Amino acid sequence: MTATRVAVGALAGASAILVLAACASNAPDPNAPPTMAEASFRQVNGSTLTGAAILAAYDGGVRIQVSFQGEGPGQYRVMIHANGNCSSPNGFSAGPPWAPPGVPIKEEGFPIHKADNSASFVLRLPGYRIDGPDGVMGRSVVVHAGAVGSLAAVPGVPNNRIACGVVGPPSKGILDYIFRD
Repeated sequence: MTATRVAVGALAGASAILVLAACASNAPDPNAPPTMAEASFRQVNGSTLTGAAILAAYDGGVRIQVSFQGEGPGQYRVMIHANGNCSSPNGFSAGPPWAPPGVPIKEEGFPIHKADNSASFVLRLPGYRIDGPDGVMGRSVVVHAGAVGSLAAVPGVPNNRIACGVVGPPSKGILDYIFRD
């Protein structure tokens, strides 16, 4: 009888250790590189556009989901820009379009068509990364009006940049929305 109790106790203890080990292995590694980022748009050049971009790592690049409203139907382009600064009234502070080393910059941007007052679309950016010196974290996402035209900007001069968001860690609200039950 005592041997049976010892065996059952040992089995229960081993089971508890396995359960705890399984729980610990599912916990996020605080030292792991980030796999998601967010850029909340601020209006530039007098636009009415609001929204955000959610960036997520995928095998071979970054997936970016852009959702916005305001501004009318039409053609728009989205680009990653070099600087994580959206403070200037015309978006100049975001700097030039940017791509990681070895990835050509798409001078035409990533075009999208918006049929009504809101839009949501997904782009895949092969060769991009979320973090590191060649990652998108700390850069900016800029929405440009029009399917063609320069992506450049000059200080104090109106241009086709209509929204800008600095890429940073995702907000708790976004994570709750993405991972809701």
